[in-house]
Amino acid sequence: MNTLYDVLAFVGGSGILLAAAAWLIRSALSHASARDLEAFKSRLQSTSTTEIERLRHELKLIATDLEKRSVLLNEKRADVISELYRRLVDFVSSAESFAAIIEWGGASTKEEKAVILGQAASEFVTYYQYHRIYFSDELCATLKTLFDTVHGPSLHLRMWMNLKDRGGSAPQKYDEAWTKAWETIQKDVPPILAAVEAEFRSLLGVPK
Repeated sequence: MNTLYDVLAFVGGSGILLAAAAWLIRSALSHASARDLEAFKSRLQSTSTTEIERLRHELKLIATDLEKRSVLLNEKRADVISELYRRLVDFVSSAESFAAIIEWGGASTKEEKAVILGQAASEFVTYYQYHRIYFSDELCATLKTLFDTVHGPSLHLRMWMNLKDRGGSAPQKYDEAWTKAWETIQKDVPPILAAVEAEFRSLLGVPK
């Protein structure tokens, strides 16, 4: 009996020891996992903070670069608009002078005005073609419409001016072309020119 009791006692005691050992191992592993997890979380947070700061710095550099580019573009566009508008005014003024119904004594002759108009038209078109990239397709279309509206009747007038001395219907055609050119300058050009000026002011940020 004693021997059997001793065996049972030994087995029961060993079971308790085994359970205790298993609990200690699980506890140690749990603590080790918790420490590793905390260490991993700490490293992740540190890395995330560093990456976020790096990204913020890069975004700031990009924003600064874009702002500089925008400023330079606006400055360049302002210079282009100023020069293009000057040439546009010279062109329209030359066309108005050429088509003027009333001619004052001592003023340039019709032939001289035609030459001045041709030069102004060429200077405007050349500058515009080189710098149209600064403007929208819509504004470019409006500028082309303005040029064609001014230049077409003026060119027609110049043609009949060179033919008016040939007799026949040429003098009448010359008078009709002259009237058409003048009426176009007075009636058709102003609203188109006003639209161009409004767009230029918008691009320059001029208050309405």
